Amino acid sequence: MEEPKSKSQKKRDAEALQKVGLELVALSLEKLNTLPLTDNLRQAILDAKLLKSHGAVRRQAQLIGKLMRGADSDAILAGYQLMLDEANAQTADFHEVEQWRTRLLDEGKAALTEFVAAHPQVDIPKLRQLIKKAVDERKNGQNLGASKALFRYLRSCLE
Repeated sequence: MEEPKSKSQKKRDAEALQKVGLELVALSLEKLNTLPLTDNLRQAILDAKLLKSHGAVRRQAQLIGKLMRGADSDAILAGYQLMLDEANAQTADFHEVEQWRTRLLDEGKAALTEFVAAHPQVDIPKLRQLIKKAVDERKNGQNLGASKALFRYLRSCLE
């Protein structure tokens, strides 16, 4: 048998839902449409996007928190967490590609050998050519897009 929640715990839960509600206000309309929001909750979030006054935003956040308590907040939180996890995964992938590009440009042959060993499907001559162009571009202090081309190719190899 589960103990009833204390008044303090209920307040903490309500404040947590308010904070998530404010984070939902910052989302784009496309991302909001992917979440299982009720119509009145969606409208409250859209209304909050238009508010400028601090007091009005605070009152609207309280309304959003109240509406979230009435809605299926677990499904909303799960959808929002999934959205955050996807964004974090994309960021991690981006950083991995960025690190490989930096290593290939700075360390040269050792990093190339390690990359090819980790990703045998790579077109080695094309990769060497892209690295050479990016290194030459860096030495000459130019920015002609070779580094970006190397990044795009590495990203395609890591997908």
